[in-house]
Amino acid sequence: MPPPTRRGGLKPRPTLCSGEATLEQRTYSKGKAPSGRSVSHGIVRRLLPILLLAAATLAQDVYVPPVPIGIKRDGKVRTAKSPILFPDERRPWVRIRSAHYDVLSSASPADTRAIVEDLETLASVLTKTSTRFTSAAVPTTVLVFADRRESQPYFELLLGRENPSATGLYVRHPAGGTMFIDASRGRQRIEKTAMHELVHDLLRQGEGHAPHWIEEGLAEYFSTGDIQDGKITAGASIRSHAAFVRRALPMTLERMFAVQPETDESMTPQFYAQSWAAVNWLMRTDRDRFFPFLEALENGTPVADALRAHYGKSLRDMETGIRAAHAGHRVELMAVRAEVPAPAPIERATLLFELGRFLSYVSGAGEDAQRHYAEALRVDPGHARTLAAVGRFEEAIAAGLDDPDVHLAYAETLLTTAIGPFAGIFEPAEGDVEKFRKARALAERALTLGAPEGAVRAAVGATHFVEADLAPGIEQLERAHALLPKRNDVALNLYAMLLRTQQREKADALYTRVFENAQDKQLVFAVRNVRLSSETSRANALTKEGKLDEAAQIVRGLAAATDDPVARRELEQQAASLESIGAVNRHITMYNEAIALANKSRNRAALQLLDELLAVVQDPQVARDAKKLREELRRR
Repeated sequence: MPPPTRRGGLKPRPTLCSGEATLEQRTYSKGKAPSGRSVSHGIVRRLLPILLLAAATLAQDVYVPPVPIGIKRDGKVRTAKSPILFPDERRPWVRIRSAHYDVLSSASPADTRAIVEDLETLASVLTKTSTRFTSAAVPTTVLVFADRRESQPYFELLLGRENPSATGLYVRHPAGGTMFIDASRGRQRIEKTAMHELVHDLLRQGEGHAPHWIEEGLAEYFSTGDIQDGKITAGASIRSHAAFVRRALPMTLERMFAVQPETDESMTPQFYAQSWAAVNWLMRTDRDRFFPFLEALENGTPVADALRAHYGKSLRDMETGIRAAHAGHRVELMAVRAEVPAPAPIERATLLFELGRFLSYVSGAGEDAQRHYAEALRVDPGHARTLAAVGRFEEAIAAGLDDPDVHLAYAETLLTTAIGPFAGIFEPAEGDVEKFRKARALAERALTLGAPEGAVRAAVGATHFVEADLAPGIEQLERAHALLPKRNDVALNLYAMLLRTQQREKADALYTRVFENAQDKQLVFAVRNVRLSSETSRANALTKEGKLDEAAQIVRGLAAATDDPVARRELEQQAASLESIGAVNRHITMYNEAIALANKSRNRAALQLLDELLAVVQDPQVARDAKKLREELRRR
C-alpha cells in the first residue's frame, strides 16, 4: 500500500533517515550535506584557516624579513664597534636644499656649495642623456664630513669592516637615499667621490636593476667628470685602474659578472678597476649602444648574447678591450652649471636629529639613534621633530604647530603596519577606525603645511582600509604611486584595494608593471600574500553564497600559482573538497526535485530523475536515500 499522506502534501523534515512511511523532502539542499556537514557556513569556517596555513607554508621558501641597511647578506646585523661620536660642537655645519639634494655639511661653505652645484649639474646632464638615469622623487640626503674621525664610524657600521678606506658611500633606506662623503682629503677627492655616488643615486631610482659591475663601472666612468666652459668632460683614464688590467685581468669575466653588492669581493680595487675598464671599453666602442645593451642585461639576457646582439662582439673581444682601457675615452656633454642656494647654518639639535634619523634606519644602530635623539633634546628640549621621533607626539604637535614633518610622522605612526614594509596585508582591528581617521586629518593638515604630496597621499590612501568605500583610498593611492613609483608599500596597498573592489583589469596591469619581474624577495612575498588574501576572501564569499564550484576554481588557481608543494597540496585538497560538496548539493537538489514531482503525483517523471541521479551520485547516503525513494515509488 502507498504510504499515508498528511494534509497539505508531503512535508520536509530535518532528519537524514527517518524510517517514517511518508515521503519527505530532505532539508540539506542548502543547509546540511548528507554527512551532516554545514555547507554554507561550516566550509567557510574551515576554508579560511586552511588557506592561511597554505600562505604560511608558501612563505617559508620565499620570505625574508625586511632588510634595513646595515644587515650583511649572511643575515648578521652590523653594529658600530663603539658608540658613534656626536659631531664636534666647535665645528659649524651648514645646509643647502637644492632641487634634488638635501646637503648637510661640515666642509667649508664654498666647498659645500661646489659639491651641490656639481651634483645638480651632472644629474641634469645624465638624466637627459638616458632615461636609465632618474632623479629621486624625494630629495637625497647628502652628509659631508670634513673630519674623518666623525665619518669613519659610519663607514665602519655600513661596510661592516674596521678602518675601511672608502671616501664615499650611497645607501637606500625606507625614507629614500643617503650619500656619505668624506671631505677630509682635498677638493679634487671630494668632487670625484660626489660624482661616483651620484651615479648610484640616479641608477637606483629607475625601474631597472643594473648588474653590479655595470653600476660600479659607470660610477667610476663618470667620477672623472670635469665641469667647465658649458660642458662636462668624462671618461678620462684612471691610472690606478689601468695598471690593474693592462697585462692580465685580475679576475675572470664570469667572476666579475657574478659579483654582488656588499660582498668583500665587490669592495676590492681589482673589481673597481675591471668594472671601470669594461664600461670604458663599451663606451669607447659605441656609446649609443650602451644603454640598449644595459637594458638587455636588466631583462636577463646573458652578457655574451647581449654583446653579440648589440655590439657584434664576443667575450674575448671584451677581454682585449679591457686591457686597452688605459687609453681612456673622453666624452663631452653639454651642461649648464646649476644655480643653488647659499649655505645656511644648521642648528645643532636639528643636525643631531638628522643623524639620529638616519641611524634609526640601520638595523643594529637603534641605540646610537636614541643617543642622538637624547642629545638633541638635551640641547633643545622643545625640538619638535625629535619629540616626534621618540614618540612624544602630542608634545611634538604643540611644539611644531606649523611643522609638516611632525604632523605626517604622527599620521604614519597611527597607521601602524598599513604602510611600510608590511603593507598590503593590513586587516582592521578594534579601535583602528578612530586612529585611522585621526591619521587622515593629520596627513591632510601636513599637506596644507607643505609636506611632500606623494607621502601625504600615500598615508591618506591607506587610512581608507577602515572604510566600507575604498574608492577614495584608491584615488589617493593612484596619485601617490604616480608621484612615488619606487614606494613599494604604496603599490601594494593600491594593488590590495583594486583586488578587494574587483577591479581585476587595473590590478593585473599594476601587477605586470610593478611586481611581475620584481627581484626583491620581500616584495615578492608581500604581493603573493596580497593576492592570496584577496582570493581567499573572494572564495569564502562565494562559498557563503553557495557558489562552491566558483570558489573551487579560485582555490585551484591559487594552487596552480603556488611553488611550495605542501601549500599546493593543501589548496588542491580544499578545491577538491569544495567541488565534492558542490556535487553533493547538486545531487541533493535532484533528489528534492524528485520528491516534489512525487508530491504532485508525477511518479514517472520522478523515477526518471532518480535514475539520472543514481547514474552520477557518489555520496553513499544520497545514493541510499535515492534508491529507497525509487523503490517506494515503483511500489505505488
